[in-house]
Amino acid sequence: MADHPIFAPDQTGAILDFFRDQGYAVLSDAMPTEAIAFLNDFVDRSQAAIPGEWGPDRRGCLSHGQILVNHPELDPYVRYDATWPLIDAIMAPGARFAQYDFRDIPPGQGDQAMNFHQDGLNYKPSQPPTAGPFGCKYLCAIYHLSDVDESTPRFCVVPASGPDASLDEAKERLGDAYREVPILGPAGTVVLYGIELFHTRLGGERAKARRTQHNYFSSVGNPPLTSWVLIPQRLSAHSDPALRAYFSAWPESTQAFAAAGYSHAFYDEHVVGKPT
Repeated sequence: MADHPIFAPDQTGAILDFFRDQGYAVLSDAMPTEAIAFLNDFVDRSQAAIPGEWGPDRRGCLSHGQILVNHPELDPYVRYDATWPLIDAIMAPGARFAQYDFRDIPPGQGDQAMNFHQDGLNYKPSQPPTAGPFGCKYLCAIYHLSDVDESTPRFCVVPASGPDASLDEAKERLGDAYREVPILGPAGTVVLYGIELFHTRLGGERAKARRTQHNYFSSVGNPPLTSWVLIPQRLSAHSDPALRAYFSAWPESTQAFAAAGYSHAFYDEHVVGKPT
């Protein structure tokens, strides 16, 4: 049994109340089986076609941080309908695109774990980000594309730890309320969390795999989350004003990409053979 409440996507009020208090929320059935099958098939085909752009990292996880550039078929999953109203509310006065990628832990790497950490900017902006009404500066949505249980690699959060500078500080401040909560659930589950929460990936059995989609969001007025994400022209110059605004937080890399005419040569130089 999960050590956390699991909400239906339409329980908006309960989700927002829990997120405001704990800094995360888990939703069931946030992605239908057809979408999960489509995304898994896409990842399989992409890894076979362009293996040099998929890693792995030092823990054996395969990922592609620029996968959106050449694949408009992924556009519907960047601002996914089932969770978008919640995300836009949490990131008031309005969510902005920050990053989109997949994380694929293959069989044979399932026991590779990470340490507890907080995410943050990989550069120093001219103005630091500020927290919104739900206490977070940036948000991540992790969608399970495979079933996750106690035997698989799994995401884990320390609820309400966003204000703390270290895990020891969180333990001292939270006292008996301190918990490390693994996020379990079948494919289609999503966890929303403020990236200031302490979190990690727990290892599972070596032979077990896990695949997830990761969507990151900033908010109006905050700097981009990373300096390296490339936003393609079809999105940065979208004909829909609302979508164009959503993709308006351009990192330095996207500014350079646009200045280069969104060229294939720029992509090849900055992405091919340099997985993120």
